[in-house]
Amino acid sequence: MVDQSGIVINTDYDKYSLRSNIETKVNDKLKVGLNMYGSYEKSLNLFLGGSRTSTDKRGGVLSVLGWDPTLPVVNADGSYNLQSTFGQNLVNPVAVQRESEMNTGRWKLNANLNLSYQIVENLNFTVLAGVMNTNTRGENYIGIPAGTILSEPVGSGSHSTNTVLQNSNILTWNKEFNDHKLKFTGIYEVQKFINKGLSANGGEYSIPANFYSLSLGTTPRVSASFSESSIQSYIGRGEYNYNNQLFVTATLRADESSRFRKGNRLGFFPSASVAYNVNQITDNVEALDQFKLRVGYGETGNQAIAPYSTYSTLNTGKNYPINGTSESIGLQLGNIGNPDLTWETTKQTNIGADFLFWTGRLSLSVDAYWKTTTDLLLDVPIPDFEGGGTVTKNIGEISNKGIEFNLGGTILSKDKLKWTASFNYSYNKNEVVSLSEGQEQIVFDDSFTNIAGGGYSILRVGDPMGQIYGATFLGTYKTGATDGTPGEAKYALDEEGNVAFDVIGNSTPKSTWGFNNTITYGGFDLNIMVRGSHGNKILNATRANISLGSGNQNHPTYAEYLNHWTEANQTEIPVLGNNIINSTRYIEDGSYVKLSNLSLGYTTNSIKGIKSLRVYVSAQNLLTISDYKGYDPEANSSLAGNDRSTAIDLGAFPNPQTFTFGVNLGF
Repeated sequence: MVDQSGIVINTDYDKYSLRSNIETKVNDKLKVGLNMYGSYEKSLNLFLGGSRTSTDKRGGVLSVLGWDPTLPVVNADGSYNLQSTFGQNLVNPVAVQRESEMNTGRWKLNANLNLSYQIVENLNFTVLAGVMNTNTRGENYIGIPAGTILSEPVGSGSHSTNTVLQNSNILTWNKEFNDHKLKFTGIYEVQKFINKGLSANGGEYSIPANFYSLSLGTTPRVSASFSESSIQSYIGRGEYNYNNQLFVTATLRADESSRFRKGNRLGFFPSASVAYNVNQITDNVEALDQFKLRVGYGETGNQAIAPYSTYSTLNTGKNYPINGTSESIGLQLGNIGNPDLTWETTKQTNIGADFLFWTGRLSLSVDAYWKTTTDLLLDVPIPDFEGGGTVTKNIGEISNKGIEFNLGGTILSKDKLKWTASFNYSYNKNEVVSLSEGQEQIVFDDSFTNIAGGGYSILRVGDPMGQIYGATFLGTYKTGATDGTPGEAKYALDEEGNVAFDVIGNSTPKSTWGFNNTITYGGFDLNIMVRGSHGNKILNATRANISLGSGNQNHPTYAEYLNHWTEANQTEIPVLGNNIINSTRYIEDGSYVKLSNLSLGYTTNSIKGIKSLRVYVSAQNLLTISDYKGYDPEANSSLAGNDRSTAIDLGAFPNPQTFTFGVNLGF
């Protein structure tokens, strides 16, 4: 059971769950198991699975930061001060949050039945059958909608059902003879995905009401959705082990997805790996217990497109008064289908080595990899003169190469005191090798407001992924300037005298690391986890929007504006003119070091009638060291959801500090 109050007013989250695992041996050959998990989640003014507190990308944070801090939330008579003549022109964010009732409930049921039958001594057949069902219901009433102007209350509701059916059939044969071990596995698996949705929107209410009064809305609308897809897989795997010294594995996988058209549905993805324990070296090096060399190659497929993406769709709700009086139901061209879509494929080669020293007290793993992704499934913008929008295509090639280290061991072990630690480090470099034929770059705009130049992220041949696209800020025009008005923002221009847009930073970290420590003394245990990320940039659009950045402010609320340009104080902070959000003015270093977990516990088994008792307290996100001026360098408002996703903070909700106290009982 979970009962949490949000860190934003009028937010709440509750969860109730129950798990059951049953396994029985029917006879010497047959085993049967049933695993079930059920849960119910409900939230108020939160997105399930997230932390944002409104339906926009700002999550309410931008509204709070842009609101006039000198204006009381309520008047002397208890009524709200809904708008201010100073600060950003926004509706009172406290009033918006208090008068919101966005209730969401989610029911989950997962059930898995497995049967294992030993046909003969070395041959086993296992059947797995599972169902995962999720029902989500939303009941929303917003008494004071957020925005830049006051508007009437609104209400809406939704219901969705997501079902996943799975069946796996696994035939396994293994045999040992002398120093040789063989294992062969054949798998046939099928998965089916069914999604149904229903939504209702009452539009604006003419009088205050609630969710159950949707019929009072002035523009009620309803919609329904359905999608279904399936994938079937054939997998063959062979494994060979010689004297625990030589290990060989080879796999061939064939996947067939209904999300593609016939002729493009089947993809083949082979893989193989070899590992060898070099005993000749370990026999001659006293401190070295194991030295293993590894090499592997594998291919994987990605079918991550929405069902029916290969077909063009029509959008409803576009009614039109054809006869000039009453509206007739109208349709509008929606997504543009692409019948030629097929699997996105990633090919990766790994070379690695594992070391064990001093009877396993210290371990080290080193891996280098080369990865190439071809036929990327990307939403490519369509030029406005061709109708605009996007179309999903298989385009281009992306390469990644990097190195990873994992070091672990026992630092101290004496009497009751023991200290173990592990450290991992990874470095990655990627590059856009190619796009569509004759195409050198694609500029993306994920519907963020006030982004200039046609977008804020770019894929360009020869550059890495995650490039931020924008203008170069050069400060302000000073007194006597002939090419601009003194006090205005100044930007680099192109040959035609227009603001020049280009790459202004990269949002992909060059390296990441983690350092995990566990110290035990008697019944006490202490865990300290520190991690870091370095070499990436963030577009701080939050700072831009409270620094005279969105064009709808009478006065900015960010403190640096106090030092804005004047004739007597000619700084680099503009007081006039075009303030471009996606510019180098708001590009910041996204590197950080975080104390991500700190926990202390005590365990005892000396209490009569209780097998074990553990009491613990823990804290997450306790400390962040970063030069980033926003709340959290990990916060991201980007909706792209793929490798080209650029780090942009447009009021993104920060990761909260969490403190937990718990008790574990064993009987």
